[in-house]
Amino acid sequence: MPILSDLSENGRALTIKIIGKFQFPMASEFRRAYTNVDQVEEYSLDLQESEYLDSSALGMIIALWEYVERDKNRIKVINASEEVKNILKSANFDQLVSMI
Repeated sequence: MPILSDLSENGRALTIKIIGKFQFPMASEFRRAYTNVDQVEEYSLDLQESEYLDSSALGMIIALWEYVERDKNRIKVINASEEVKNILKSANFDQLVSMI
């Protein structure tokens, strides 16, 4: 399974872990990962095991950003490689999400 999700014990934080290439075939599964839980306060997108993302992955992150009402403080990209961070920064995604 290329997407794993983990809801914190208190139900306030959801971590979505992408494994492998983050691309279009994951779109439905990615959307289900955050819409199948009650809306939480913080979403973490763990990209530690994601070696690649394409333009559709950027679109999926935008969809999550819109889902959280365009609140940058509610979405964190964590554990991303420098290459993935550079892709996100070059597309100005550091304006949409927090990157740790």
